[in-house]
Amino acid sequence: MVSAQKIGPGGYEMSVNQMSVTRFHNQPPRKNVLPILRAPGLLAKWPIIGMILFTFGSLIFGALTINLLDHGPLLAWDRTLANSLPATAMRSPIFIKYLMIIGFYVGTYGVIAIDTLLSIYFLFKRYWQELVMVIFGGVGGSLLFYSLSGLIARPRPPTQIWNIVHASSFPSGHTISVVVCFGLLAYLLAPKMPSVLWKVVVVTAALLIMLWVGFSRVFTAGHYLTDVLAGYAVGIAWSGLVYTLIEIYAQKRRGQIVKKE
Repeated sequence: MVSAQKIGPGGYEMSVNQMSVTRFHNQPPRKNVLPILRAPGLLAKWPIIGMILFTFGSLIFGALTINLLDHGPLLAWDRTLANSLPATAMRSPIFIKYLMIIGFYVGTYGVIAIDTLLSIYFLFKRYWQELVMVIFGGVGGSLLFYSLSGLIARPRPPTQIWNIVHASSFPSGHTISVVVCFGLLAYLLAPKMPSVLWKVVVVTAALLIMLWVGFSRVFTAGHYLTDVLAGYAVGIAWSGLVYTLIEIYAQKRRGQIVKKE
């Protein structure tokens, strides 16, 4: 019903429907609750960051590899922790066992699940750059693990418990995958956060998950300490290299398309 009339500004008559439409159009647009996951372009803007990550990770991995092949002093720490921590784990409360087992699965199936969901999301949105980052990051990290671990062929600690794995030990595939996966996730999410506090929360959460997965592998003797540190190093180096190169390429590609138009 539009029988009710009001005198609007300037003396014009406005129907109830007109007033409702006016109020609707005057309302501020609603903000999206969930952030849109797009690469912020920081690595393309400052490629020195990627270079530092790649150089730092490569140097750490190289030093740990030399220590292993030359039977360096860090191997004594490896043996000590591999002998003492599993015994401590067996005496720990039951929730510690499940916490460590969950850490194992976060580094495998958790990473696979996140990469799959991100790939579906980016494919649906047609965010090709981000899709390539997920695929190249995950697949490349896995290939690096199998190549390096097969080449170095370090046996697993003989004292491993709960989740028994027989593949080569150095570097840790779990830590490579969590750095590549959760590092990218934090890189996509943190710039979208509404405040500095939430940016810190996102980055801290990603770092804690990486540390949790790595600690779970050492605590259960699934890996030696240097295996886990080497995995972190490879993950940092690979992430810095591949994500920077993809962002630079995508930025140049967009620039070429704009010029052609």
